[in-house]
Parts: sequence; structure tokens; C-alpha cells
Amino acid sequence: MSNAESRIDDLYQLPLDQFTPARNALAKELKQPSIKELEKPSVAAWGVNQLFWNERAVYDRLAKAAERLRGEHRKLLAGKTSDIREAEQSHRDAVRSAAEKIKALLQQAGQALSPATLTAVHETLESLPAGDHPGRLTRPLKPLGFEALSGVAITPGLRIVQKPSPKQADQRDRDGENATPSAAERANDRQLAKQREKEERERKERQREAERELKAAEAAMLKAEDAVKRAEKALADARAERDEAVREYQRARLKARE
Repeated sequence: MSNAESRIDDLYQLPLDQFTPARNALAKELKQPSIKELEKPSVAAWGVNQLFWNERAVYDRLAKAAERLRGEHRKLLAGKTSDIREAEQSHRDAVRSAAEKIKALLQQAGQALSPATLTAVHETLESLPAGDHPGRLTRPLKPLGFEALSGVAITPGLRIVQKPSPKQADQRDRDGENATPSAAERANDRQLAKQREKEERERKERQREAERELKAAEAAMLKAEDAVKRAEKALADARAERDEAVREYQRARLKARE
């Protein structure tokens, strides 16, 4: 690792309120203006970064559990035997343990534990491992979906079936496995199939609506963040102008006394 990369890693280990001045000083020291473009982490992202830097064993346990869970999902989609339940439980335990550590780290740093921050921490932990630079998160992550399983060949005909109740199983045994369905049963099956299709369409529409709302919320958040950055810059400029005016006043006052 180069000296610059090592120094950048150091930035993400600092208390959150020290990030920006230390970043700007490092960019000036190394004569690398691009370093000033590094984004200051959110509170949730900073907390997860501290887990990586200060509680590596807990972080590694979570990463290992996540990779195992994704591996079991790949097996399932490929039609292979999969111990998915145990993997899911191990992953939940690892996420819970990591979340408790991060809460403690945030409290020690004097950071507010708002519900939004804790939710963002939990979602980020569920998304790990992700990215090329662990320990340098700037924003919370969202849990991975099917993109985490890209490249997996799905076995044709793979489906999940509902386990029949004991009463249904007994009735099926009495009727015989090779019994021919009646016209009423076939009509009922068609009706159920239509109902499932309708429910699936409604589910997809709800999902699309939720995604639209999420995008709108994200756009609003980014707009607000930009406004805050502009306001912070304007405030910094105003303070600089004020300081210069004070210095000019002091010089004029001294000159008047002479």
C-alpha cells in the first residue's frame, strides 16, 4: 500500500468532526487536490467503518457469514442441497453482534443514535461485504438483492412447494396419488392460478411504487445535501470576509492611533 493510500485510511479512522480539516490538510501536504474530493462519511457509514478498523474479528465474522449465506442461495438456485436456514441464522447472529458493537462505538464517540441512523447501520451490515475499500464507506448501503447471485444458473423446474397439513396429507392418501381431478377441482385450480397471478401483479406494482418513492426520496436527500454543502461554503466564505474585515478594522484603528 502506498503512503498516500495509508494516509487516506487514517482519515476514515479519525473522529467524524476531524475528517474534513484533516482531509484538506492531507491534500495540501501531499499536493494531491483530488483528495479534497473525498466525501465525509455519514454517521452510519462512519460507525461501520469503525467496526472494520477497531473490531476486525466481528467484521470478518459478518463477512464470512454473508459469503456463506450467498453460497447457500446459489446452491438452492442451482437445484443443489442447501442448508439455507442455518446460514441465515448465522448471518442474523453476526449482523446483530456487529450492530451492538457499532452502537457502543457511536456512543463512545458521542454520536446520536437516531432511529434513522440505526436503521441505516443495520441495512449496511446486511449488505456487507461490498466495495473495493472496506473501512472507507461514506454512505449507508442497501441490502443486496438477486444481483448478488448474478451468474448463477437456475435449474429449470425449481420451485418451492407448501407443505400440506396432516389432514390434507391423510385425504390425499385416501384419494390416491393417481386419482383424476374432477371438473370442479380443475376449475378451482384455475381460479387459484388467476388469483395468484393477480396477487403477483399487485405485488410487483407495489414494489415499483416503493422503488419510485425511494428514488424520489434519494433525490430529495441529495438535493438537501447539496444545499447544506452550499450553505456551509457560503458560511465559510462569510466568516472569511468577516475575519478580513476585523483585521482591516484593527489595522485602521492602529493607524489612527499613530
